[in-house]
Amino acid sequence: MTTQQHIPTVHEATGLERFFILRPVVGLLLLVLFIVGGVFAYVSLVKESLPDLAIPQATISTFWPGADPQTIEQEVTDKIENELSSLKGLKKYSSASFDSYSLVAVEFVATADINDSMQRLRSKINDAEAELPRDAEKPTVNQISVDDRPMLTLVLYGDVDSAILSRTATDLEDRLEKVAGVNEVKIGGLRKEAIRIQLLPERLIALGISPTRVRDRIQSANRDMPWGEIESDQLGGALRMVGRFRDINELRKLPIDRLGQSGRVIRLSEIADVRRDLEREETRAFLSNEGEPFRRSIEISLTKVPAADALIAIENAKAAIEEAQSATDWPFGLGVRITTDQSEQIWESLLRVFNNGWQAMLCVFFVLLLMLSWREALIAGLSIPVAFMGALTLVWMFGYTLNEMVLIGMVLALGLLVDVFILMMEGMHEGVYVEKLSFSRSAMWTIRRFALPAFAGQMTTILALAPLIMISGTSGKFIRILPITTIACLICSFIVAIAIDVPLSRYLLKRKAKQDDQHSFVDRLSIRVSNWLASWSKRYTIRNHWTAATSTACGMGLFLVGGIAFSTLPSTMYSKRDGRNLGVTVELPAGTTLDKSQRAADLVGEILRDKPYLENVVKLVGSKSPMVQGSLGEALAPTTADYLVGFSCRFLPREERDLPAYEYVDGLRAEITRAVDKKFAGANVILQAETGEPSAGDPIQIEIVGDSMETLRELSKQVQNTLRETPGAVDVRDNLGNVQVDIQLEPKREALDFYNISHEELASQVRYAMGDQEIGKFVVGNNDDDLEIRMGLAWPSREGSLGGPTRLSELVSVRVFQQDGGTVPAMAVLEPNVGTSPISITRQDGSRSIIVSAKNQDRLPSEIIADVTPKLDSLADSWPSGFRYKFGGDAEESAEAFGSAGYAMIVALFLVFALLVMLFGSFAQPFIILLTIPLALTGTFVGFYLLKMPFSFTAVIGVVSLIGIVVNDAIVMVETMNDYLRRGYDVVDAAARGGADRLRPILSTSITTIIGLIPLALSDAMWEPLCFAIIFGLIASTVLSLAIIPAMYVLLTRPHRDVIAEL
Repeated sequence: MTTQQHIPTVHEATGLERFFILRPVVGLLLLVLFIVGGVFAYVSLVKESLPDLAIPQATISTFWPGADPQTIEQEVTDKIENELSSLKGLKKYSSASFDSYSLVAVEFVATADINDSMQRLRSKINDAEAELPRDAEKPTVNQISVDDRPMLTLVLYGDVDSAILSRTATDLEDRLEKVAGVNEVKIGGLRKEAIRIQLLPERLIALGISPTRVRDRIQSANRDMPWGEIESDQLGGALRMVGRFRDINELRKLPIDRLGQSGRVIRLSEIADVRRDLEREETRAFLSNEGEPFRRSIEISLTKVPAADALIAIENAKAAIEEAQSATDWPFGLGVRITTDQSEQIWESLLRVFNNGWQAMLCVFFVLLLMLSWREALIAGLSIPVAFMGALTLVWMFGYTLNEMVLIGMVLALGLLVDVFILMMEGMHEGVYVEKLSFSRSAMWTIRRFALPAFAGQMTTILALAPLIMISGTSGKFIRILPITTIACLICSFIVAIAIDVPLSRYLLKRKAKQDDQHSFVDRLSIRVSNWLASWSKRYTIRNHWTAATSTACGMGLFLVGGIAFSTLPSTMYSKRDGRNLGVTVELPAGTTLDKSQRAADLVGEILRDKPYLENVVKLVGSKSPMVQGSLGEALAPTTADYLVGFSCRFLPREERDLPAYEYVDGLRAEITRAVDKKFAGANVILQAETGEPSAGDPIQIEIVGDSMETLRELSKQVQNTLRETPGAVDVRDNLGNVQVDIQLEPKREALDFYNISHEELASQVRYAMGDQEIGKFVVGNNDDDLEIRMGLAWPSREGSLGGPTRLSELVSVRVFQQDGGTVPAMAVLEPNVGTSPISITRQDGSRSIIVSAKNQDRLPSEIIADVTPKLDSLADSWPSGFRYKFGGDAEESAEAFGSAGYAMIVALFLVFALLVMLFGSFAQPFIILLTIPLALTGTFVGFYLLKMPFSFTAVIGVVSLIGIVVNDAIVMVETMNDYLRRGYDVVDAAARGGADRLRPILSTSITTIIGLIPLALSDAMWEPLCFAIIFGLIASTVLSLAIIPAMYVLLTRPHRDVIAEL
């Protein structure tokens, strides 16, 4: 015996129903609020392509000229690291000690506040400063981003004098450094002007004048000094000595000494060549645009301040460049070409996802037209952008930026939030057109029937997504805004459905109520299919407990088979996506001259220039490309040295080339490596393409820890050889680089005492013989920066340029001056020892270590690591005591991200289960609902296995989102079954009718979600796993749940009257 449902009258309306539902005024106000708030938020939000990971990171650089790496390690690096070890919120720190300077890189935990962390870091460095050697310079803290690659790169080129080109680049650097949002301006190929003093060795020896004597005379004469004020009515004013050099002729005429008994003045011009010229060449830059021959240029790259608005910073930087070009002193014939502009990428990225969004919304609207009448479809369709506007307002209020992740969160929410609109519109449709109720009674009946299930459905989805916010590490910070955006959309969609859609639908539904008495075609089809499904269920899947148990067992069997197949798939962090930037580094053996590096650069440059898919190429000699300097690990490696060659390459837009950029890299690497290996033995070739990952480090990193650098280097060679023998591992190298020749000159103390030469005097004189040194500043005036005065010895092999000896004969001819003006050969007071040494001493968390890095080719990092791990374990068994290895890079990040994602999923399941227990007052029915999760995962597992698609971190996000979708559908299905049970139907009929009645809403939700995700899946490789995890899962869940959920309901529901009363 069945009972009729009670339909409330208007007189039974509560105060909240009268205020929010029966009066349209509140709905209209909320509609205006959502729209205005969304427009204001869009205008105000900082826009970027991917979230700016505001994870506190910094480098600390300390210079101590003349100190060797081991002394730097002991006296500088160790002191700084001791202070850092107790720093709150510190995740890890690493360091590299070089000749004359120390670099320490610091990374805080992802949840640390960036401003507070940097303040505490600077406080610790101030504490360490007191313990550093007196001659060491003050440590400098430089805050960097997780991905510190340039936001804007430009090239100056043209047929202008090198001095003018360098001066213009320096002036432009000063302008750009003042632009808000610019963190650092890096210049490649710059040769600043300087005052060059090249001492003539033969004249110094003949006159008995040492280089230190010349230095002291210049420094003592190059001085301004205030002398106070004259207190007088006639002569009152400030008095000062103006002694700094402002005229190069004054410097040339400077008296250095007097000659013997005659007392003749020996001026600087007699013993040195003094001129204003370009400083010693350290880097060179060349530009090739669209395959043109390379021409001399200067590259300027700008990095942004972490959390700054890149679009505004780039716009202001471009304005500063245009202002400089329009000035009257801009050199004629000097051009500017922007080679990298991140603002283009930002807009391209946002526009791509935005296009996916509106295409998905349009597809969803057409589905709604098929499922509902045009009136309900129009209301539900217009509700989607209104909910998005409300969510955008919340994103702005929470302090986030508008980026690709926000838009993807909205696309993901599209399928989730449509269900609540469909639910409300179906209720209104049934009330107005089927039950022939007035609009007010229909609205009240719809709210009382569906508000609680809709709220429960939204809450389960929110609770399923919320733990994603807890995922730790860089990846957790990277995706955090995605679940936040989706949750904001779900909250706003519920408000829109209840407080806007229902009350405002009177303007479309009420007017036509009397004319639409017949069921639509979709209604009739839905009723026919639902009746067939109910009959089929009672005949085959829930005829009795045995058939119900068999159906359930079959469903679980499919899940087990899918899980076994899925377990054979590899995992990865992110799928590669197309990017336009490529950095190439050629690392030649240490000690390679700049001219030899130029030859290697020319060789590789011709290969790159000939590629039709590259828009422009910047060739850098003596420097790495800024495009490979984005990670924290790269911040510790040398970026400028004579043995380095770098290329900044820009791909053509995607529509103008055949393949994604990353698919060209493997072939290009092989071609460049073959060409370089033929002519430059011992060189390493490294290519780094932009692939859209949150961090720019190498995917494969093996850290070897121990206390001896010599042993570590030997172990590093073993690990590198093992990696090179592993298929798929390319660009294998360590962070020490090539060894360099190390000539140690040990003072002969007895000889020094005999010749009356102090250690300090010896060190200073040999330094000037080996290279030019800054000894002061030269005043230029006109608010221009002062020029450096650099002094060194002139050597014939240098042909007039600054620098040390390049020939063995010149090296052994170096002489040391005594106090009386006499000289002795340097080798008479120095004992040479020739050996090799690493360029730097590297440490990780206070222990000496070496990191062996590699990239992957044709294989996933996880597959390479799985192959190499047993080999490394075997090697480690024979290593000396105290030496060990561990994986970093992708393996470390995967362990952190997947581990915290696993915990997040467990928490999500518990929260969902707890909510369902409270909602249904039962443990059995929540168990029925949660059974939809393995049914959905069956589809995901089988789909990924059939496509041989690696399981990525974005797929994990898709799985967690899938939980919310399928649980939402199951809640309303079980609630409908309970409703039939309350109305007097037996368990089998209630299960069959409840499942059949929910066919149309489940199909609507599944189809709209799938169609909404298809454009994103087809357009972006990174988010393809997320989309397919949901799509495959929904297909399986939709088919299986209609058969399995009724079966589980029959098995676990007891049809006693007390139970029915509770339901």
